[in-house]
Amino acid sequence: MSAEILNPDISRELTPGVVIAATLDTKPGEVELLLKAFKRHGLSYILVDCGVLGSSTMKPDISATQIAALAGSDIDDLRRLANREATLRTMMEGLSVCLDTLVSHGLVRGFFAMGGGTNTALASAAFARLPYGIPKLLVATTVSGDMSRIVDAKDVVLIHSVVDILGTGQYLRSLLDRSAAVMSALVTDAQAHRTSSPANCVGITAFGSTTRAANAAFERLNSLGHEVLVFHARGSGGRAAETFIREGRINLMLDLTTTEITDEVVGGFLTAGPTRLDAAVEKAIPQVILPGAIDMVNFGPMETIPAKFHGRQFLRHTPTTTLMRTSAEEAASVARFIASKLERATAPVAAIVPTRGFSAYDAEGAPFFDPIADQAFVEELEHALRADIPLIKIDAHINDPEVAELATDTLLQLARNNH
Repeated sequence: MSAEILNPDISRELTPGVVIAATLDTKPGEVELLLKAFKRHGLSYILVDCGVLGSSTMKPDISATQIAALAGSDIDDLRRLANREATLRTMMEGLSVCLDTLVSHGLVRGFFAMGGGTNTALASAAFARLPYGIPKLLVATTVSGDMSRIVDAKDVVLIHSVVDILGTGQYLRSLLDRSAAVMSALVTDAQAHRTSSPANCVGITAFGSTTRAANAAFERLNSLGHEVLVFHARGSGGRAAETFIREGRINLMLDLTTTEITDEVVGGFLTAGPTRLDAAVEKAIPQVILPGAIDMVNFGPMETIPAKFHGRQFLRHTPTTTLMRTSAEEAASVARFIASKLERATAPVAAIVPTRGFSAYDAEGAPFFDPIADQAFVEELEHALRADIPLIKIDAHINDPEVAELATDTLLQLARNNH
C-alpha cells in the first residue's frame, strides 16, 4: 500500500525530529515521561503509535491506524484477530514503510524505542531500515540477552533498563531523562558530522588471521589519500559491508577476507548469509576478491559443534571460538560460490590467490596448513570463474606484504579502467 497514507504533504505537516516508536495502548504514562525528558533536553520528536491492543487518549503524530494501513491491514481487524505474533509482524512492516517515507522526506534525526519484547521487535524493524549515521537507541530489559539478531549490522546504542519500563516512579524518571540526554548528544553529534560519503572510499574485510594483510592494505590505500573502512568478517561485518555498498558509501571493494562464505557453505556460525558478494555486483563497483581465511569454519565452544562434524580437525581459537579446517571438497564449494556471484559482474573485478596459504593458521608449520585443500580451491575457481575475469596467482602467503601490494595495485588499476 502506498506511503501516501501518511499524507502527501508530510514534509510540511511534521517537524524533523527523533522518531519515537511506542505502544501507547500499554505505555501512555511512560511515554509521557519520555516526552517531558525530550523537551527538557530540547529534542523535537515524531511520536508513532504501534499499539494494537486498544486505543489511547494520547495523540500521536502517526497513529496505529496509519501504521497498520501502511502494511496493507486494518487496525480493527488486527485487534479482532488477537494473534500477537501476526499483528506484531504487521506493525513492524508498517513501521518500516513509515520510516522509509520519513527518511525520504528528511524528517528523521534519530530513532528511540523503549520497553520489553514487543518494543524490541519494533526497534529491530527500525534498525534494519534506517541508514548508518542516524542515531538509534533502545532502552529495554531485553538488551542484557543476545541482541545479535536485533542489532545485526547497524550502529545501535543499547541501554539496559534493569527494571521493566513500567510505571512512573523516580527510577524510571531518572532513567528516561538520562536516556534522553544520550539521544540529545547523539543527535547533536550526528548533525555536526553530517557529510556526504567520500568519492574514493574503499572497503576491506578482515579477520584476526588476516590482520597483517588488512593492515598493510589499509596503510597503503590511506597513504594514497583513500578513505578506508575495515569490516570484521564475522557475519555482521560482511552484512555491514554489503549495506555500505548499497548505500553508496563504498566505491571500491577489497574483499580480502571471504571466510563468511565458508561458514555459509559449510554451516558455520559466522555466515553473512547467501547474499554475500551481491552488493558490489549490483552496484557495479570495482572489486578484488581474495580467499582470506576460507581455510576455516567458525563455531562456538566445542560442545556447540554439530555432531556431523565430529572427527574433523579443530583448533581452539579462544575460549568461545572453535575453528574447523576446511576440506578440499568444501574449499571447492567456496570457489563455486564466489564464481557464481561474480558471473553477473559488469564492473571490473579480479581474483587474487596467494598460493602459500590463506590465513595465519594456513601457513607452513601452522595447524591448518593443507596445500591439497587450498589447491582444490584454486583449481575449482580456475574452472568456474568467468573467462574474462582475471585470476592472479602469487607465490606468497596472504599475510606477506607483497600480497597486499598486489591487491591494492590491482584494485586501483580496476578503478582507473572503470572511468
